Amino acid sequence: MTDVIVVGAGAGGLVAAWQLAHDGARVLVLDAWKWAGGLLGRAEVAGLSLDVGAEGYSVRGGAVAQLLADIDAGDLIERPEPGGAWLQTATGAHPIPKGLYFGLPADPTAADVRAVVGDVPAAQAPQGATMADWARAAYGQRVVDDLVTPLVGGVYSTTPEEVRLADLAPTTAALVEAGTPLREAVARSVAPPPPGGAVNGIRGGMHALVDRLVSATTPGSVEVRCGQPVSRVERTSGGWQVTTPAGTERAPLLVIALPLDAAAALLGGPAPEAQPAALDVITLVLDDDLTDAPRGTGVLVAANVPGVAAKALTHSTAKWGWLRAAAGGREVLRLSYGRRGLAPVTSVLKPAELTALVRADAAALLGRPISEPLEIRRTGWRTLPPGTPGVAASRDWLTARAGDDLALVGAGIAGVGLAAVVPHARAEAARLLRKQEKQ
Repeated sequence: MTDVIVVGAGAGGLVAAWQLAHDGARVLVLDAWKWAGGLLGRAEVAGLSLDVGAEGYSVRGGAVAQLLADIDAGDLIERPEPGGAWLQTATGAHPIPKGLYFGLPADPTAADVRAVVGDVPAAQAPQGATMADWARAAYGQRVVDDLVTPLVGGVYSTTPEEVRLADLAPTTAALVEAGTPLREAVARSVAPPPPGGAVNGIRGGMHALVDRLVSATTPGSVEVRCGQPVSRVERTSGGWQVTTPAGTERAPLLVIALPLDAAAALLGGPAPEAQPAALDVITLVLDDDLTDAPRGTGVLVAANVPGVAAKALTHSTAKWGWLRAAAGGREVLRLSYGRRGLAPVTSVLKPAELTALVRADAAALLGRPISEPLEIRRTGWRTLPPGTPGVAASRDWLTARAGDDLALVGAGIAGVGLAAVVPHARAEAARLLRKQEKQ
C-alpha cells in the first residue's frame, strides 16, 4: 500500500520522496516527463553526460551539503575552479566586481565597480516601483545596464524593469520602504563570501543527485514512474485519488511538486496571468584548446551589447575540474538564451543557423574564435520568473491549500534554487508524517 503520492519528480518532489521514505513511508512518484529530475536535466553530448539544467547550487544555509551527507554523497561535493566569472558590457569585458547584491554594489566607489561602470552619480529619489527604478535613482543607469541586468537576467531570467526588489529580496525592500536609503540597505544586506565560495557543484554533474536520491532509499520504499501525467487529484474518504492515463492511484497523503501554473491548474486555483518565460540552453562540445580560460569560468551579458544574442556563457570545462578530466582534452561550453518577455531566438533556428549564431556569440564573449563543434545540443525550458503577474497570488492560494494531508513543494513555493527548495521540501515531508501520526 502506498502511503504518499508525490506528483512531480523534479528536485523538490524527489527530495520530499527521499525524506518521506527515510522516515518510513512508502512513496509513489508520478511525473509527466520521460525522465526524473526536472531542472536537474542531463543529456549525452559527444559521449559526455552533461548538465543541461542547473549546473551548481548555492551553499547558502548549508542545506544541500547536509542532504548530500545524509544520502552518503558528501564526497561528491565539488568546488568550482578559481577563475571567476566575467561581465560583457557595451564597453568591453570585465571581471565581475565583488560585493554585489543582485547586481547592486555594496561599495559604489570600489575600484572593481568603477572599472565597469565608471563614477557612480549621487543618489536621487526613486521615481517608480521597479527594481530598475530604484537602482537607477540610487546608482545611475550604467549600474542598471551593466551590473543589475546581467545578474538578474542570468540567475532569475527576468529584467530589473519587470521585477520589484521585494520579489527578489523582501527583507532589503522592507528596509528601504521603512526609510533606509537603498545604498545603505544594500551595504547592510551583503554577506561576506563563505569560505570556499558561494557556489558548489557535484562530481559527475548535478544530475547525479537524481540517481543518488532514489538509490539512497530502502529498496521498494520509493517507486518513480515517468511518462505518467496526472490529470486529476481529488480528496476521498481515505485520503487522495490521483488519475493518470494508466489508471488511478490512492494514498492517504499527497505532495504536489509542480510548477506554480501546473499546480494551480491541478488543484483548481488561479493561474498566473502571464505565460511562462521560454529559455534555451545550448551545449557545445569542442575539439579545441581553451585552457587559458580567457574569460574565467563564464560570462554574463549586460544590456545593449551589440552583436550578442546570448544572455550568458559558461565555460564548463574551466569551471569544473571533474568535467575537464572527463572531457579528455575537449572543451564544453553552455550558452543561454531568453528571459521574461524575450523569447530565445535560438528556438526557431535551423541547425546550421543555430551553430553559426552560437559560434559567433561564443567567440564574441570569449574574445577569440572557436572551432566547429563536435556536437551541439539545444534544451528548452519554461519558467515563471519572480515578478511574473499573478505568481504571488497563485503562490498564496496554493500555500493556503496545504494541510494535514497535502504539501506543496518546489521552486514555485520555496523560491529559486536548491538552497531554498531542499530545506523546504524536507520540512514539508516531515510535517506531513507528523500530522498523520497524530491522527
